[in-house]
Amino acid sequence: MLAIEFGFDPDACTIVEHTKAKATGKASKHIHFYVRERTADGKALDSRFMKVRQEKISRTCEVLFGHDIVHGRHQQVVIHQLHDEGKHDIADAIQKATPDLNQSVESSFTLTQQRMAERHGISLPDIRQHLKDLRISCDTFSGMIEQMKHMGLHVKKGDKENTYIIVSDDNHFIGSANRLLGMKKGEFCQQYESYVAGTDTQYEPVEGGSSPAVPKIAPKMPVQQISEEIGPNIHQKDRLPSEVRKSSPVPETGTIGHVRADLGNDTSETTEAMSREEKTAIHAQNADRMQASQTIRKMLADQEEFHRKLLELDKQFQSRWSHIKPEPFPDEAERNSFLVRQKHEEILRPLRDKYLTEKEKWFNGSSTRKALQEFQSALKKLRYDRGDFKALDMANNEADFSYCLNWMADFYVAGRERTRKEWSSDLSVQSYLKAKKDFDELLNYIKKTGDVTVLETAMKNPVHALQMIRKMKTPETGSKIGGQPGPSVKISFDR
Repeated sequence: MLAIEFGFDPDACTIVEHTKAKATGKASKHIHFYVRERTADGKALDSRFMKVRQEKISRTCEVLFGHDIVHGRHQQVVIHQLHDEGKHDIADAIQKATPDLNQSVESSFTLTQQRMAERHGISLPDIRQHLKDLRISCDTFSGMIEQMKHMGLHVKKGDKENTYIIVSDDNHFIGSANRLLGMKKGEFCQQYESYVAGTDTQYEPVEGGSSPAVPKIAPKMPVQQISEEIGPNIHQKDRLPSEVRKSSPVPETGTIGHVRADLGNDTSETTEAMSREEKTAIHAQNADRMQASQTIRKMLADQEEFHRKLLELDKQFQSRWSHIKPEPFPDEAERNSFLVRQKHEEILRPLRDKYLTEKEKWFNGSSTRKALQEFQSALKKLRYDRGDFKALDMANNEADFSYCLNWMADFYVAGRERTRKEWSSDLSVQSYLKAKKDFDELLNYIKKTGDVTVLETAMKNPVHALQMIRKMKTPETGSKIGGQPGPSVKISFDR
């Protein structure tokens, strides 16, 4: 593809594999292509817009090989060029993967900045890696800023509006703060200004948080059971507060067990003909109903508040790790060559059969050509228009058709597995997976026990909340939380 684009002979290029040490400690291998600047007849190679054209080939290969689409500096120009060349399916795939084409793509630092820093004994790649590790390991933004100060780095206001830079102790410019930390510019500005104003989230020990005192437990008794214990046919007098009703999945009409969800008025009235004892009994009954109504209403409100805080806790965790790329191809069916082949065959087989049927008819050339064109278009969409298959007749030869289905299924799966391996080998992803495992343990415990004390602690500091529940569990005799014996468990700690 490079040879066709720039006009050199692919057999006359030199390929060099280069290993480069990275700040992460892992070696990075890549390949250089060396070609003569002039062709055999003395003409210079056309190297205009070289970077844009190389990006076009990179994006094209990512689509063809099933890799993640990178957002390059010249993404919009690349998409326009592919449309001009008639490669609309590839252009559409790139645009779908990177919808925000106006988003600028900038390096953490330039080569000039790196060389200037090296003259002062500063390694910008090492600093960038340390800062990325800090962002993952620190629980709060203020904690990250304090750790940076220990490293001899300080955040200062830049010359441009809403721009912050990082400098060393001796005031040497290191780079843009948001780029080095891998954050959006607006996000960093907002968090840093909150930190300066003193509104950054700080951990405050919850009173009695680490003691074995009985924690508050969210009510888990079903409404039907509540009403049966209080008494049958008891109706709630007032409606739920509007803020609870909005977040509640319970409709305003209908029933829940014996309790009417419309919470209508259902009190008895006295008359002049009643005796004093009858009137006293009715007033007592109305008072009991009112108390039952308030009890049910409070328990429903507590349940709603408990679930709202659970959702907020999960949202906080997801927001903290929003910079991590989603897990590629999480569905195992997408990585099963048999199922991939089956899916492709379900698309291609009917079109091929239609073509073969039309081909058997007399004086039906236009329909045959149309059916063949539909079959070939489907092949192209699934990337079967490869050079490897040029000698094969998928339309007329069943053996060739089956061979291509098997080959492409394996090709798809190999690319997807490679993508997943690259994703899971990233240090940030590994940190995320470890944090996700701990967070799931914390969340499952809160859901199972309804422990409001642990939930409130987790809202402020999930790491401390996790330490709390692990301290409250004993390896051999089981767990004893809130004075109630729990199930016998064994816990293994990863050091």
